[in-house]
Amino acid sequence: MIQLLLFLLIFINSCTKPPTATPPPKPAAKVDNRVKELDLTRITLTPEAEQRLGITLAPAITAEASGSSTIAGEILLIPGNAIIASAPMSGIVHPIAKGLRVGVTVRKGDPLFRLSPLVGPQRDIRITYEADAQTAKARLDNATQQLTRARQLLRDLAGSQRNVDVAEQEFAQATAANAAALGRLKWLQAHPYEADLDVTIPAPASGIVRQLQASDGQLIAGGAPLVEVADFSSVWLRLPVFAAERNSLSTLNTITVRDLDGKGKTRQATRVDAPPTADPLAATSDIYYELPNPNGDLNPGQRMAVIFSSSTSRTALRIPASALVYDIQGGSWVYIAGAPHVFTRQRVEVFRVEGSSALLTRGLPVGAQVVTAGVAELFGTEFGAGK
Repeated sequence: MIQLLLFLLIFINSCTKPPTATPPPKPAAKVDNRVKELDLTRITLTPEAEQRLGITLAPAITAEASGSSTIAGEILLIPGNAIIASAPMSGIVHPIAKGLRVGVTVRKGDPLFRLSPLVGPQRDIRITYEADAQTAKARLDNATQQLTRARQLLRDLAGSQRNVDVAEQEFAQATAANAAALGRLKWLQAHPYEADLDVTIPAPASGIVRQLQASDGQLIAGGAPLVEVADFSSVWLRLPVFAAERNSLSTLNTITVRDLDGKGKTRQATRVDAPPTADPLAATSDIYYELPNPNGDLNPGQRMAVIFSSSTSRTALRIPASALVYDIQGGSWVYIAGAPHVFTRQRVEVFRVEGSSALLTRGLPVGAQVVTAGVAELFGTEFGAGK
């Protein structure tokens, strides 16, 4: 019986198939020719080539860098610095200033327009002017006859020089009265609705003409705007800051402003009180500063950069800014010297550039020798553009 059971167990084990092994999964991606940044191209120069390129080295040293934040502000025209000159009465305007157009600079008090006021037509004004002209003509004719007679009597020794002088005086007055009467009549015929006295419209302020709303010979109503002059000698800078930072930043009465590219000159701006404005979608609140603009090189809408320094500081590496080189994607690199005449390109992370120095957060060990002169030549040599 025992032998039968052993036989059955051996038979069952021989009939059972061994389990099939599961093959390992295939990789989702295959990377060939993988190159690590630590294994980048090394450039080996001959001593003559290194001397010809003028390669100089400088060590990376430890430095304390204060934390800072940069905020972009917008230049605005100061509210109330745009003044409009209006017509004091209805009339016809004629520009006085030559080349008056939008964008030109004017000074306060410069004559800009000549306004010929309109007067209500009187029903008998023409008759009055014609009667005055006829009266003046009759007076002139009588004065002419009196002067001729007085001169003739003087020649005949029947009159006196005094009578001639009186006749000449009367003739001169009659001539002037006749000319004035004829002038008024001609003006009425040519300009039946205009006054004979013009009004000069001066520039209301010194600044730049922003809008010109009247042309030569245009008929305008009283109170109509003629020209708008904006004073850009001072402008405002609007800084949108996060509401959580407003309390700390609003205590700064004076800030330093520069161009966004960091290449322009720095300016000092002073805090001013302005109506509160904010952007709820961006969660920002506006702070306003005033900037002097004597040369007019700051325009409304121009963006400026303001750097706020914080009390906290961090440790960074300081190297000359001339050691930096940037690739086509904007990555920052430096060349470090290893063995004699051997240079390797190393990626670095720039924290901030201060003048002629660059602060790095990582990428180099302390004391690493970086190339400060001849960097562009090494970059060109590595990628085939060098000589």
